[in-house]
Amino acid sequence: MTISSPDSYADLAPSPLPPKAANPLTAGLPAVWWPCVWGGASLVYSLFWMAESWRTARPLIGPTRINYLAQDLWCLILVLGGSYAVHQFCRHRSERLGLALCLIVAVSAMAWHRL
Repeated sequence: MTISSPDSYADLAPSPLPPKAANPLTAGLPAVWWPCVWGGASLVYSLFWMAESWRTARPLIGPTRINYLAQDLWCLILVLGGSYAVHQFCRHRSERLGLALCLIVAVSAMAWHRL
């Protein structure tokens, strides 16, 4: 029976992951595609926002309806800009914190919009 030396076990140890591969938000997609994912998510969020605005403005008529929809569009632009600003501010500190705060801002704005 032979006993292997401790140096032979060093080859079996897993190699440490590089910092970029350790980030779960970049796993699976190339880095170039992430702006497209954020753009797609913003588009879907905008569609839900404006559909809710259209449903709420349905009983209104004429210029009042257009004014209501224009105000909701302006609020949507402010919410998307605010969410993006929060994400960019927090991203340098913690990617997960930036994503979580961005989603909290977007969800709370949508809930407040539905009231």
